[in-house]
Amino acid sequence: MTNRIFVARIPWSICKIALKTHFSKFGPVSDGYVVLDRITKRSKGFGFVTFDNAESAQNAVNSVHEMDGRQLVVNLAFDKLKTN
Repeated sequence: MTNRIFVARIPWSICKIALKTHFSKFGPVSDGYVVLDRITKRSKGFGFVTFDNAESAQNAVNSVHEMDGRQLVVNLAFDKLKTN
């Protein structure tokens, strides 16, 4: 099981610190970031949070999340499959 989650529908005003703080109630967060557009440097509205353990990640997925009045979509994240 993975200890990383994918978070979608993140409000544009949310930074990585706010994202990490929001999810820290489920367990220790080792990393978190909001994906930014390469050109404009504005949020693309999704990101990732990595917990210290898989149980915390699963607990976060099983809960309902809202930030700035917007309901987030939270799922377990998996690494991309590498093809030759």
